Amino acid sequence: MHRPSTSRRRLARGAAAALSAALLVPLAMSGASAHPGHGGDESETAAEAEQDDAALDWNNYEKVLLSKDTGEPIDLAVLPDSRVLHTARDGVVRLTDTATGRTTQIAKLDVYANSEDGLQGISLDPDFEENGFVYLVYAPRVMEGTSPTGVEYPETTPQGSAPNSLPAGEDESYWDRWLGYNQLSRFTWDAESSTLDLDSERAILKVDAQRGQCCHVGADMAWDAEGNLFLSTGDNTPAGAPGADGYAPNNNAPGMNPGFDDRRSAGNTNDLRGAILRINPIEDIAPGTEVGPGTTYTIPEGNLFDDPQYEGSEDLVREEIYVMGVRNPFRIDYDLESGALVWGDYGPDAANANPDRGPMGYVEWQLTTEPMNGGWPYCHGPNANYNEWDFATGTPGEWFDCEAGAKNNSTWNTGLDVVPPATAPQVYYGDRPGDQPELLDPLVELGGGGQAPMGGPIFRSADYPDAPGKFPAYWDGKPFMAEFSQDYVVAFTLDELSSAGEVTAVEDFLPNAHLETVNQPIWDNVMDMEFGPDGSMYVLEYGDGFFRQNPDAGLYRITYGSENKTPRAAISATPVSGSDAPLEVTFDASATTDAETPNEGLTFDWDFDADGEYDAQGETVTHTFTERGRFAVQLRVTDPEGNFGLAIQQVTVGNTAPEITLSQPDGAVFDWGDAVPYTVSVHDAEDGDEPVCTNIQYTFGLGHNEHAHPEVSGRAAVTEDGCGFTIQTSPDAVEHGEGEKIFGTLVVTYTDKAQGDVPAITGEATHILKPQAQQAEWYDAAEGVEVVEDPAANAGRYVTSFDEGDSFTYRPLALVHAPTGEAVDEVTVRGSGEGTVTLSWQGAGAESSEPLADFAFTGEGWQDVTQTLSSVPEGTGSVVVTTTGGVDVDAVTFAVGEGSTEPVVVPAEQVSIQMFSLIPWVNEAGLPAVLGRLSEIGFKNIEPFGGNFSGYTAEEFRALADSYGLSVKSSHYNVDEATFDATLDYVGTLGQEYVGSGGWPAPGIGTYENTLATAEAMNRLGERAVDAGFTKFFGHNHDGEFRTTYEHEGETLSAWEILVRETNPEYVTFQLDVAWAAHAGVDVPALIEQYGDRIELLHVKDATGLNAGGRPSFTNLGEGEVPLQEILTAAQEAGVAYYVLEWDQAPDGEDFAAHGFEYLTGVPAGEAGPDVTATAQARCLAGKTYVAVRALNEDDVPLTVTLETPYGTKTVENVAPGANAYQSFASRAGEVEAGSATVTATDAEGRTATVTAEHDALSCG
Repeated sequence: MHRPSTSRRRLARGAAAALSAALLVPLAMSGASAHPGHGGDESETAAEAEQDDAALDWNNYEKVLLSKDTGEPIDLAVLPDSRVLHTARDGVVRLTDTATGRTTQIAKLDVYANSEDGLQGISLDPDFEENGFVYLVYAPRVMEGTSPTGVEYPETTPQGSAPNSLPAGEDESYWDRWLGYNQLSRFTWDAESSTLDLDSERAILKVDAQRGQCCHVGADMAWDAEGNLFLSTGDNTPAGAPGADGYAPNNNAPGMNPGFDDRRSAGNTNDLRGAILRINPIEDIAPGTEVGPGTTYTIPEGNLFDDPQYEGSEDLVREEIYVMGVRNPFRIDYDLESGALVWGDYGPDAANANPDRGPMGYVEWQLTTEPMNGGWPYCHGPNANYNEWDFATGTPGEWFDCEAGAKNNSTWNTGLDVVPPATAPQVYYGDRPGDQPELLDPLVELGGGGQAPMGGPIFRSADYPDAPGKFPAYWDGKPFMAEFSQDYVVAFTLDELSSAGEVTAVEDFLPNAHLETVNQPIWDNVMDMEFGPDGSMYVLEYGDGFFRQNPDAGLYRITYGSENKTPRAAISATPVSGSDAPLEVTFDASATTDAETPNEGLTFDWDFDADGEYDAQGETVTHTFTERGRFAVQLRVTDPEGNFGLAIQQVTVGNTAPEITLSQPDGAVFDWGDAVPYTVSVHDAEDGDEPVCTNIQYTFGLGHNEHAHPEVSGRAAVTEDGCGFTIQTSPDAVEHGEGEKIFGTLVVTYTDKAQGDVPAITGEATHILKPQAQQAEWYDAAEGVEVVEDPAANAGRYVTSFDEGDSFTYRPLALVHAPTGEAVDEVTVRGSGEGTVTLSWQGAGAESSEPLADFAFTGEGWQDVTQTLSSVPEGTGSVVVTTTGGVDVDAVTFAVGEGSTEPVVVPAEQVSIQMFSLIPWVNEAGLPAVLGRLSEIGFKNIEPFGGNFSGYTAEEFRALADSYGLSVKSSHYNVDEATFDATLDYVGTLGQEYVGSGGWPAPGIGTYENTLATAEAMNRLGERAVDAGFTKFFGHNHDGEFRTTYEHEGETLSAWEILVRETNPEYVTFQLDVAWAAHAGVDVPALIEQYGDRIELLHVKDATGLNAGGRPSFTNLGEGEVPLQEILTAAQEAGVAYYVLEWDQAPDGEDFAAHGFEYLTGVPAGEAGPDVTATAQARCLAGKTYVAVRALNEDDVPLTVTLETPYGTKTVENVAPGANAYQSFASRAGEVEAGSATVTATDAEGRTATVTAEHDALSCG
């Protein structure tokens, strides 16, 4: 809202309050149509009725564009002279002069811009006209100080995203590096220069935040009559927290990122996040003052914990909190007249309630006149409780009790164990009619899909007594709310503006249908709205794109009462940039429109040099720019009554905008969890076609309905194909909630070089990634169809009323599999009914479509019908779905057809397993038992490490491995040069082909010189190994070898590449650990393609959390982020000799081994044999020795047991569970040497187990 000086506003408040009290009638008399300032049907005068009719005649309103220069628009504040300050996420503050249409950058803050972090809210002090104070909320890139928990803030935040779970070897202090804060600061307005004095900054308040993750910052401001500032804060918890599945993200599982537990923030009485704070900034603050209560702000009476019941608990609460338990109150406002605070709050994304989890995903709008708890994350919507879900086990627990006060059992809780009882909102709504009270159903019917409420102002006509274009009194006392996702604005009528108030009416304000009819800009993702000093509504809109200044973004003003509408000025220019002066540019304003006057009756004035003087007239003009520079060309279009509209076109002379091309087509197909590679090419007329790769920046986000959450930002790097990067999409994206329409969004920018005095220009490319499984209801356009619910359908909904002539369309879409570049040639339609569904392709810009495939359905019940496309169209276009009628459609899935996606198969003879993986299993079961089970699974080879050899001579270990049919092709053992002969003797006895360790010989890669010396040592060791009969010597990497780089022969190379280049391929090869290489950001398939002749051994392992800081989290093969199939394909083409499974100390070694064997070989793992134990003992009888062998059946089925010694064999059938098979074998001698007996047990299903039992030597002489 417009915020005049406090004294003036207080006078208006008193007068308006008296008027409102005089005219307000009880709801029982007035009915649902009553609103403050008017009577009901019986008392309403004819004049009032006429005024109300005029207020609802949308032709009396005009929405006028003020500026398209918004950056990525975030928030606005209207100055007393109606100029507008507005912020962008990248830290820029702009000023738009509404009288001239000019927008200038007046400040730029140094912000941490990751995900939704950056510059947020802006607000004027209530006494701005006297003190010039402007308040901003932002995430500073450089931090200082200590958090309230005693942790020192890191100076800067690590690049990229924080890992989902605690990296191996780290304790909880690891998360401190991701600690940051959002800061409320005050700046002083320089009226003379119309800029913000950045040196005047005074930090007021810091709100701790977990960085490196998305989302929910809040950061809007409002003021009460006493000069207290309300500040909203988001819960700082990702919508897609692992395991949340669209319900409350309270993931407190051991080792998980604390950012996934919302109880640490919004649900914590001792945390400022997920709240609306109420403080009073101190006016006189010295530079460098430590931020906090009593130094930079005071805490007024009347906040939530200003209550006798909390005496003694001051260390468990934050007294700044006015409202707690909110998720992301992104837009708030305050009504001085009633003392009402209002906000809209985003909700989770579950499409339906779950009896084990809690309610469906609601969003809320709330009004309060007293402090309160909103209930999140313990309940939501109509105070519907969530279950205290056990995220570690995936099982339900007790239910939270918001009515009594929910218990906070989080290990991250620093506040009270029980939070205050929750207050339900006046407004909540879901996705469909019936999800909310019937009165509120319009909130899901007025616009498109999605839910994103934006709190707005409450209009007060008395605040603008002499403003000619102010809103009519009909809107007095009505709160406005914008729907960001659905593109509408509504006004609520309440029976009273208090916490006890109830909504009695919902009105669609200035509908888009009308705006389109009169050719005015529609509502397009409203970010903020305020009433200015002229009583007009000022609106900042985000537009339909993501993470940037979208073509649809803009700043607008809505006025009332003018019978003469403002012309809508429009410019096109050809060209808009050129390499040098002179540059001739043709300007065309023929797209300009005016409601009353044809273009020939309008006056077109052009200012080419921004000097305020108009240089030419005419609808179409040509101008030659004789000097280099950037020019803001302004068009003023004036109608006969003197109303004028403005438009500005930037023209750059001396530099042309770079053109960006992405290797992936727009709309390419992927699946969440895939790694998607991009190559970026840039053409620039001045700089050429070889861009600086690190100047290419990208932001990838999770698109959700009509908005997006930025997930990953970064810069391109030099790759074999040029400049490129790989987006590792998150498998947790689906946790937004089953059935939610989600997709990938990418924005790539490149800023070229300035050309002398001509500034640099930024080019941009945008891209959508489509999940391969598309629910039918996720269409991007439709005609004639209906979406209905059905629990049996995927995601609970499907498309019906699908008759001949109806259609729904997916766009943009490209039939290319983004991770691999393969053609998407297989489509599956899930449908029910009798008839034919047809998919057609319409290329971009084409007027007609061509059929792709027909899908015939023959009966009721959901059926999957799959067709292989005979030809696959190239490029980007639309897939149009039509039908002959009679078929409902549930989903459409796009895939790469069978054959081209067959998994790579490695022969079992080439598969091995690193025994380091199995340490916990060996410690529990013993080495012989583990080797026996590996043999049963199907392994032919093992790769021991030094610890396995402890207690064994080489001959003994060889005999043990041989007894289970296992060969040792390689091991990780000592490669010290001084003792290398002993190593060769030991591993040679084992039968190894390759000699090496789990790293490198001394001196290592700590310096460039050491790296070269290590290569020399490898050559020496390799020559000795080959001379001794081994195939080669090998070295083994982790991530450090790729992260460590040196200048080598004029190139910057990793230490690993230097070792490859400086070693002799006759003697030395490399064992490539693919997960560690991927963790270092290496394109592993490309690495193998380039150096395949030097890689003869592969450590095959998988992991998540790659390149995200700390250690990766290892997992079963095929369940992580490492592109194993591409790696295996490249490895087979390169001729890799052995593929060694590894998981650094797998928690379930047997499962890892069986799963990995099946993954690599395609052969089912052999089942475990019967459970049998054996003992053997040498005994004396009558001077002769005997060997007694006993086998105990510890299985649960009868067994056939064979006992075998050098002195005889005996088979015992049908040995019952718990029974023994026994035989004493005579040696027929007086003594016997130490030896062993072999026991083989077989059950009726053919399962077999073989165990050995050792006995000592014995003499009976």
